[in-house]
Amino acid sequence: MATSVVQKPCSRAFDRPYAELVEEVGLGVTMSVGAGRTIVIEGDPIEHVYRIVSGSVRLYKAVADGRRQIIDFLGAMDCFGLTGLDSHAYSVESITDVSMIHYPRKRLEAAIENQPDLRDQLFRLACTELDRAQQYMLLLGRKSADERVASFLLDLVTRQDDRRGDGVRLHLAMSRQDIADHLGLTIETVSRIFTRFKQAGLISLPDRHAVIVSNVVQLTRMADGGLNG
Repeated sequence: MATSVVQKPCSRAFDRPYAELVEEVGLGVTMSVGAGRTIVIEGDPIEHVYRIVSGSVRLYKAVADGRRQIIDFLGAMDCFGLTGLDSHAYSVESITDVSMIHYPRKRLEAAIENQPDLRDQLFRLACTELDRAQQYMLLLGRKSADERVASFLLDLVTRQDDRRGDGVRLHLAMSRQDIADHLGLTIETVSRIFTRFKQAGLISLPDRHAVIVSNVVQLTRMADGGLNG
């Protein structure tokens, strides 16, 4: 497992009042990972639960022909490794420099037995992860290419929520190829749809790592199949 690494004890990964509960147990250790590094590999035993403090990572599965399917993109305050499985179902790789906190799984499980509030929050986090997985299945199984891109952008609107006078500004840490691998599209299709959305006044593209959603209502209609691409 390739990581960079500055580590120190830390416990502030969970929202208050849960940060205090984790601090009492003394679980968290911070780690810094450089961009483009592997954090976990699909099939590795799950020994830690991770919570991202800053930066972005991609979760992906390798396909038999050498391609990859990106399952999700995670950023600050997101978790991975929170599962009942014994091994990781996907690989995790840093997109940018990342700071995260990892919790030894066995010690966390022992702490849960004595901390009902901590158990409840971890359960909610696991439910959130399951809900995102179900939404992703719907995205790939039912939606057109335009609807997939619109849904992807709306998900970022919800998660980043950086509202300004000209719309909602989104930071895209991932590349267009990453987006294509996530949505089951080609990079050419993603680029064409971005251009089409721009021409329709739904978004503007100040640079390759930024999108400004100018009309959330219309983009929502697009995601739901209410507008023609």
